[in-house]
Amino acid sequence: MFGKSNQKHFILIADDSEEDSFFIERALRESTRFQVIGSVRNGEEAIAYLAGQGPYADRQLWPFPHLFLVDLKMPQVDGFKVLEWLRKQNFPSLKVAVLSGSSILADIQKVQSLGVNAFYTKSIEHARLMELVRNLEAFLLTPNLPMEFPSLPTNPSRVSGSQV
Repeated sequence: MFGKSNQKHFILIADDSEEDSFFIERALRESTRFQVIGSVRNGEEAIAYLAGQGPYADRQLWPFPHLFLVDLKMPQVDGFKVLEWLRKQNFPSLKVAVLSGSSILADIQKVQSLGVNAFYTKSIEHARLMELVRNLEAFLLTPNLPMEFPSLPTNPSRVSGSQV
């Protein structure tokens, strides 16, 4: 499914920051392989979208994504709660990447334990966003690519992370 280089990969973004979403979407549009199919502002909306509930029930209008980009710090239901909910669902083809403004070690360890496929630190710098797009393309087009996380030090509470 992901091996076809000409296939559009549907992406759902969950981020409460309109500015961050704008820059991420702009970078993703520069790729011929991605199509942003939705952008939600909190975890409650993300769960409704992924579950196909409420306004997202029509999968013709709101198709299921191949990739879910989620921020951790969102109002109402945060990204951690969304990831905990996702872990209980049966979405075997869904890839999940965290885009976070934080690179706190405890957060990275927690998302790893919740089955996230990749973790990136947010940036609005265009060059770093384009690096993110390249990483996501490789991630979706290479089925056995290992999960991408910042290297975890043994002591510090913050890590440098894959900053894109």
